[in-house]
Amino acid sequence: MAQFKNITRLYNVAYKSIFTINGTLGYSRVTDTIIKLVNMVAETETNESTLTDIGEFNEACLADLIIGAFWHYTEWHGGQSSKGYVALSSLGGIYWPNMATGPETETGEHSAYTMLNELAETGEF
Repeated sequence: MAQFKNITRLYNVAYKSIFTINGTLGYSRVTDTIIKLVNMVAETETNESTLTDIGEFNEACLADLIIGAFWHYTEWHGGQSSKGYVALSSLGGIYWPNMATGPETETGEHSAYTMLNELAETGEF
């Protein structure tokens, strides 16, 4: 149960920094948070409903954030030695897009993808 609270807490930190104007983390620290969050999800027995329940009424629930972040880091990593590549690798451990070519438009996953792109463009690495 404590692990789910930690997942929710980290999701809330990432969400606030990605989706609100008063977020406390820059892009680099958001990437760190996403890596830690994804690793926690991977280490915890979670099902799809848990991933959609966390942040259910936000622009992007946890499942949407994972998918949007995956697609973001496919485009925004600086090679195999970069933090973005570490994030992409961690995300790839729990999300397999198969033949998809990006996040579906007008969804929470697309919102997460777009907002991460905007945060990356601010240059706060």
